[in-house]
Amino acid sequence: MDCQAQTIEQEPLESGEYCTKEVHAEPFSFLTDVTLAPLCGTGAENSCTCDTCCCQEERVIDPDLQAVNMQLHFFINKADNIQKTLSELAVDREAYAASMQSFLFTCQPFFNHLEQTARSPLSDNFLLSESKRSQLFDFSQTLCNKLENLLLTCAGNNLLSLDETEPDGLSHFYIGQCGLGPLRVTFFRYCQLTPYLAEVNTGLFKRMRWNVDQLGEMDNTEYYFLCCEDVNTLPEEDSSSSSQDSGAKMWSIGQWIQVSPETDNINDWIICSIPQGTYLKRVILGSEEPTCSIATDCLLQLLMLDHK
Repeated sequence: MDCQAQTIEQEPLESGEYCTKEVHAEPFSFLTDVTLAPLCGTGAENSCTCDTCCCQEERVIDPDLQAVNMQLHFFINKADNIQKTLSELAVDREAYAASMQSFLFTCQPFFNHLEQTARSPLSDNFLLSESKRSQLFDFSQTLCNKLENLLLTCAGNNLLSLDETEPDGLSHFYIGQCGLGPLRVTFFRYCQLTPYLAEVNTGLFKRMRWNVDQLGEMDNTEYYFLCCEDVNTLPEEDSSSSSQDSGAKMWSIGQWIQVSPETDNINDWIICSIPQGTYLKRVILGSEEPTCSIATDCLLQLLMLDHK
């Protein structure tokens, strides 16, 4: 996908909403077992039944990436174990949600390692070939899909909420971070297509978000989104619709342009229940949803052009 060729002139559309949240968790001592975790499918108790797992027999993992592959399956197995508790007769909703928050937190360093290694020409004294890079991105997408399915299952069992307007909602989760010169880019994945602007139907639905921080400067963060535009959505339709069953869609990357509050004054933010903004469309990606790595590549190319 040629991202640069599809970059368009900035043109504001109707708008959006943004909500930030920090996740705090207890120290993740179980990560000390990562190197001892068996490969997926080696043993009945660790057999893999997930559709998105990358352990298909025909797949050949590069020897240099076997340790990373083992870590991936550790997290896959951990997610499977968490999901198994759904079959228990009595599940403490609050405790389950806290456990999920903690698990998502422990996945963050692994996502960082995958992204930073894949986007570096050299890693651990070996040249990162295109094949290795592709496998690392596949690992990241596999874990991302697993976590997304896990959260959707939990939400379906009323153990947590995917509504981002709720204080404890888990509408999105962290999937990596990388550096780009003076910029730090952090990625998030929405569990499902989520209205760009809460309480108002714009026909736009969020799938990813990138926080772009200018290092060395205070309070200078830009927000970009991977959005799906449902071209068949009418303004009067229910804004809570996920657009999953609608017709033609168009994917794009756009920038959050804050409208309200008009300043960064803390008092203005306190009295503003939901921030408002416009969607400044920057890149057209077509009718098919891009993978997380392809979408991020396009965003990074856009940032490089903007910061030349």
